[in-house]
Amino acid sequence: MNVLPASPRLLRWVAFPVVLAALLAGGIAFATRSSGAAPSLPPRSAAQLLADVSQASVPGLSGTVVQTARLGLPSLPSLGGRGGSASLSGLAAGSHTIRVWLAGVDRARVAVTGTLAESDVIRNGQDLWVYQSDGNSVTHLRLPTDDRSAAERHAPLGEAGTTGALTPQEAARRAVAALTPTTVVTVERNARVASRDVYQLRLSPKESSSLIDSVVLSVDGQTKVPLRVQVFARSQSAPAFEVGFTDVQFRAPSAGVFDFSPPPGAKVTERILTKPSRAGKVPKPAEPASRPAVLGSGWTSVLVLRDITPSAATGGKDGGSLAALLQAATPVQGAFGHGRLLRTVLLSGLLTDDGRLYVGAVTPAALEAAATEALSAARPLTGQGATP
Repeated sequence: MNVLPASPRLLRWVAFPVVLAALLAGGIAFATRSSGAAPSLPPRSAAQLLADVSQASVPGLSGTVVQTARLGLPSLPSLGGRGGSASLSGLAAGSHTIRVWLAGVDRARVAVTGTLAESDVIRNGQDLWVYQSDGNSVTHLRLPTDDRSAAERHAPLGEAGTTGALTPQEAARRAVAALTPTTVVTVERNARVASRDVYQLRLSPKESSSLIDSVVLSVDGQTKVPLRVQVFARSQSAPAFEVGFTDVQFRAPSAGVFDFSPPPGAKVTERILTKPSRAGKVPKPAEPASRPAVLGSGWTSVLVLRDITPSAATGGKDGGSLAALLQAATPVQGAFGHGRLLRTVLLSGLLTDDGRLYVGAVTPAALEAAATEALSAARPLTGQGATP
C-alpha cells in the first residue's frame, strides 16, 4: 500500500497556493476559536509533537479546506477577478472553499471553487494538470521520472557524511534547538478542528521587526497530520492567515478522482520538466532578472523581484488589481531611492521607481533597510522557501 507522508505534502498542496497569494497581496484572516472544555489527549512536548508530525503517514485523505482573506486594503473590485472567479491568485481576497484529495506519494488533486468558476491542480503519476474554467485553459506538465529507489526516497533522515541515521525524535530535538535563537516554541491548550481532537503547537518569533506574532499548528491527535495553520499578526486577536480543514477523511480516494481530460475547446499548453542529472542537479537555464530571490532569513526574510516595469505591473489577468494597489500605496523615499510602500497587518510591500519589488512579513522600516542591501546578497528562492 502506498503511504502518504502526510504533513509535508499537505502543506505543499493545500497551503502553498494560499501562502503564495498572501505573499503577493497581503494578510489573510479566517478565525474560528475552540469553545468548551479542551479535549483530553496524552501529554506531548514540543519536540515529541514535531517528531509525531515527521512520522505521520496515512494511505490518503480527502476533505474540505476553507480560507478567508481580509487584507485591510482599499476597496478594489478587480481583486477577486471576474464575478465568481476561482483563480489561484484570487485566493488573496474573499472567502474560498478548497477541496483536497491525496493518495500515495504521486497522486493529489486540489480544486478551488467559486460561484461560477473552478480551478484544479491534479497530479497523477508523472502528469500534472492545471485547469482554469475561467478562460477554459489547461496547462499539462510531464514530470521527470524519479530514478531514486523507493528505499532511498523513504529512508530515515540521515546526517550527511555518516552511515547512521537520525531518529525522528532526534531530528525534532535538533529542529527545536535550531529554532531556539529566534523562536519561542510552546504547546498550547488542546482544541477541536474538523470535529477532531488536536494538539496545538505555537511558534513565536523573537525579532521585533517581524509583523508575525505567532504561528499555531493544529495537529490531529490520532494521525498526527496537521489540520490547520494559523498566523497571528502583532496586535491582532484573530488570525491574519488561516487555512484549515472543516472536514477530513483519512482514507485513500478512488483512482478515478485523479483522472483528467481537457474539456472540449480548452486551450492546452504542453510543458516538459527537465529530469535531474545523476548528480541531482538540473541544467541551469539563463536566469531571468525577475526570478524571485530572498534577503535575510527566518521570520524577517524579504522576497525580492527586480525589473518590475510599469508594463509588467499593469499586464496580465490581474494587472488591473496590481496597478490599483500601487496607486493606493504611499510614496516614500530613502537611501534606497524613491518608491511606493503598502502595509497590511501581516505584510509590507515596497516597489521602487527603478523596478525592485520587496515583500515581507516585516515592518516598513525593516523592508526599507532590506531595499538598501546589494541585490547580489539575495539568494535564489527555492522550493524550501525561507521559513523560520
